[in-house]
Amino acid sequence: MNSIILIGCFTPLVLIFIVMKLAVWVSAINTENSYVGKEPLRKRGPYVENAYADVDEEEEEFTDRTDYR
Repeated sequence: MNSIILIGCFTPLVLIFIVMKLAVWVSAINTENSYVGKEPLRKRGPYVENAYADVDEEEEEFTDRTDYR
């Protein structure tokens, strides 16, 4: 008898939890779909000519021949 009462008490909580999880999941799917739909239309640029260039090459304190003794 106690197990039936316990199941009866927790059933609404479990159902609310499942409904909330489904609502968050559907919301995330809709947000992702709208983002992916807008992505091809997004403006891009300007691009950097050499992204991996050493920007402070002239100001560096050490050179290739630095003696680390």
